[in-house]
Amino acid sequence: MENIENIENYNAFAHPVRTLHDLIWKFQDLESQENDDTVIELNKLRVLDNAKVQIPGLGEYEMTDWSRKQMSLLVGIKYDRWFNNASPADQSAELTRRFARSNELVRLRTRKNDHLSTDGILRGFVSPKYTPVKDSQIARLMLMALRNVDPDMRLIRANITDRTVSYVIGVGHPYLIGGPGDVGDVWGGILVRNSDVGYASLKISLYLTRLICRNGMTAPLPNSGTLFCRKHTKGILDDNLLQLLGEKLVEVPGQLRQSGQIMLNASSVQIANPEEEIARILDNSNLPKRLLTPVLAAYAIEPRPNAFGVSSAFTRAAQGFSSEERLEIENAASAYLQTH
Repeated sequence: MENIENIENYNAFAHPVRTLHDLIWKFQDLESQENDDTVIELNKLRVLDNAKVQIPGLGEYEMTDWSRKQMSLLVGIKYDRWFNNASPADQSAELTRRFARSNELVRLRTRKNDHLSTDGILRGFVSPKYTPVKDSQIARLMLMALRNVDPDMRLIRANITDRTVSYVIGVGHPYLIGGPGDVGDVWGGILVRNSDVGYASLKISLYLTRLICRNGMTAPLPNSGTLFCRKHTKGILDDNLLQLLGEKLVEVPGQLRQSGQIMLNASSVQIANPEEEIARILDNSNLPKRLLTPVLAAYAIEPRPNAFGVSSAFTRAAQGFSSEERLEIENAASAYLQTH
């Protein structure tokens, strides 16, 4: 089924310059379309023959791929497998029957959408205690925290999907790591990843982008260069967060250069069998085996039989996946470099 919430896919190397200020305007526009959350018992919901969910007091709402998956977990089914070859009426009857048997409370995250033949989009089923945080609020916090580090606030990339919002803010200017044939020019940055629909925690990390191939990865430092990570519970953005970020961001330029040196050092670590090494990394990182073919294909484009070349194969392949899978693959590459 088509994903109706892939909203943004920005890349600084393929689009005009954009800044964090531009992204805040985008966030505010999306947030202006949000309804207040509805806390309701599942047995009050109905699934219609058109696959929309009827929410009392709001109307008919279309599910995203992510909210459909959340709903499936709540009622104990695997949606695609369970309803393979089932008619819309059969799907509606089965889901409504399962809803009717549950008095579990859920918080519904919804948004209006004038472009759909429906009242809006049901974006998420989350816990009543779940505390979402607005992306515009996080971005404004980053503006204040980074103003003394890099006032330009240029975006390297930005992605908004039905699951997460993620973006990388460039810090300083690209710089050369090593000489000819080494790592090349790298642009340091800050990766911000948030989900207001229960997919992932709020996380802020150091990030590196290699300009020659547009590969990126979280910094190969302990805990992938994480500056901040919190679950969506009460107090996720407390009064001390700005001070905490400000203190951490002062050290960012030095940490980014340290990360670049780790990448350079990895280029001198020879790998006898890169194909076996790639398969081993997939196993150790609990990544799906289906990634083996695209990672090997990426390695063939830039075949360097060293640890840096192997990690680059992962980050090059990652560009062909969703922003959520991309981050998992890039984290695996980062963790691998830390071992060298």
